[in-house]
Amino acid sequence: MAHSADQLLPESDYRRRGVTARVLVIATILAPVNAYFMADLHRRGIEDPTVVSLFWNCLVLLVLLRLANAVLARFTPRHALSQAEMVAFYILISVSTCASGLDTLKTNFATIHGYAYFASPENGWEGLFGDYVPDSMTVSDLPALDRLWRGDSSFFDQRNLRVWMPPLLRWWVFFTLLWGAPAGLAVLFRKRWVERERMSFPIIQLPLEVTRPSVPSLANKWFWIAFGIAALINVINGLHVLYPGVPEIGVKIGQSQSFNLRRFFVARPWSAVGRLHMCFYPFITGLGLLLPQDMSLSLWFFHLLWKAEAIVVAWLGWTDVREFPFMKEQSFGGYLAILGFSLWAARPYFRQVWARIIGGGDPAMDAREPMRYQTAFLIFAAGFIGVVMFGLSIKMALAVALGFFIQYYVMTMIVGRIRGEMGLPTHEIERLGPTVMQGNILGADILGKQNLTALSTFFGFTRGLRNIPYPHMLEGLYVSERLGADSRRLLLACIFFVPLGTVAAYVSYLHLGYYHGMGADWNRWMPWSCTESWRQLSRWLERPEGFHWGRTIAIAVGFAFYFGLQQVRSLWVWWPIHPAGFAISTTWYMSHMWTPMLVAWMTKTLVARYSGRDGVRSLAAVAFGLILGDVMTGATWTIISAITRVETYAFWP
Repeated sequence: MAHSADQLLPESDYRRRGVTARVLVIATILAPVNAYFMADLHRRGIEDPTVVSLFWNCLVLLVLLRLANAVLARFTPRHALSQAEMVAFYILISVSTCASGLDTLKTNFATIHGYAYFASPENGWEGLFGDYVPDSMTVSDLPALDRLWRGDSSFFDQRNLRVWMPPLLRWWVFFTLLWGAPAGLAVLFRKRWVERERMSFPIIQLPLEVTRPSVPSLANKWFWIAFGIAALINVINGLHVLYPGVPEIGVKIGQSQSFNLRRFFVARPWSAVGRLHMCFYPFITGLGLLLPQDMSLSLWFFHLLWKAEAIVVAWLGWTDVREFPFMKEQSFGGYLAILGFSLWAARPYFRQVWARIIGGGDPAMDAREPMRYQTAFLIFAAGFIGVVMFGLSIKMALAVALGFFIQYYVMTMIVGRIRGEMGLPTHEIERLGPTVMQGNILGADILGKQNLTALSTFFGFTRGLRNIPYPHMLEGLYVSERLGADSRRLLLACIFFVPLGTVAAYVSYLHLGYYHGMGADWNRWMPWSCTESWRQLSRWLERPEGFHWGRTIAIAVGFAFYFGLQQVRSLWVWWPIHPAGFAISTTWYMSHMWTPMLVAWMTKTLVARYSGRDGVRSLAAVAFGLILGDVMTGATWTIISAITRVETYAFWP
């Protein structure tokens, strides 16, 4: 176990526990403020912090807390927060942020009122599936929705409150069950993943570094060089937005047409390459430097390989079947392999866990866990049964509801695995959730209108799975073990912050919506988001299909390809390609990240070759400098914009 300054505190010092009363008070006060900030970002069309693995809003809050704590430690060290307390705050605020993220309440909020507001004779939704939309979990009062989109109203107006409260209460209970249940999974997997496999949890390393009493990176000149470069880029680009005469530095997609490689691929079949930009986000490059070389290599390599595959398919003329060659499904097969092989390798461990669940086995197995395995299993089982009951309440067939939530929790574990083991800059699983997968593979002929409509109601929280609490809970257990903190208190606090973050997010969105008007002063993404799920449902029903063998075979191909790469890696230890890159590189945001991954890989390769071990060690400081320099100065422009209502530079994406 790593040693920290917290271990120098007396055993009786309450600060060692991590989750203390003052941490709970600070996090509880800031969680609603954070939710409001997230909703306001979305209103102004600034990209969500949760589309990347390291939530930059949480990092900013942690840095501000660390600076305030440094002042406190200077004058009253007895009252200063410990490292365990600051890390606990970061975990709790991250859990609460999940509810405000793009792939949860932002999409869910749009979906649950989008049908009623956007149904029209032109799209024919009412006749196609209107009778199957569940009233209990959607909002259909048109006067209330008209006030939401026109603005100059209030969510707390009784006419609006009366309409929204019943479905919101149901969704609040639903998310509490859905996201509270994986706390049990975190306990059941902790010993295997943290102690036995020694997963490194790369994403949490920067928060750990920031909260150390004496931050080693601050004494490294390369940290300040990297910090200065990232900060200078943001300062210059921020001034360019305010004063166009100031030249800008093109690091983002769309800033410079010189980096738009798509312009070189005009004629068929080359135009099938789609979006292909070079971009140089400093904090994404920093995240890439924290990855192993084989991982950063694999991410950009497979992204370009997918582009090449699209060109070959167009060249061969195999474009009659929509979405062929089913890259998403191939990727999904790779995701299943990531989790499947880890579970298969851990068979003896899970036999021991099951023995404890049914009351046998070695009592020492879970003696030092946050809770007994029986309790953890019951928490997960209660949550699972609860959400299945919600599915049945909107007339989803039992088999469909079971399949839906089994896949959801399988994908939850996949996200936890790839985040804990690999620290990928995004664990976006866009449009691979159970709504899309069941609808695409089983089709309307098998599922029928009722099941497909119920699945579409649940689309909002399964669209991308970028922001779910489970991996943050796992990271909390990891840091608790490292710092000797009270993991039970942290896990229970995480469960509490799920409903707190959920209610704060809903209230923030509705308050801003009714005040400003979603149609009058809101980003253009919202109308599209309100209709995304229902347009997809309309397409399924207008062109009904049965079982889709092509997509299923693509999943099997993806699984087999991952398996083959794993076998190659086991035979040839020098093999430089990591199979996880195959799964993750089809995502939307990998188009923003492939160039930073290429830069990170080239940098690590050259430094390892010409500077040796000392040079490689310095790269961690460079990575921290790039991330903090980019995030802190970029967030400063965002906060200035929030206060002044003047458009400023958005450093991401």
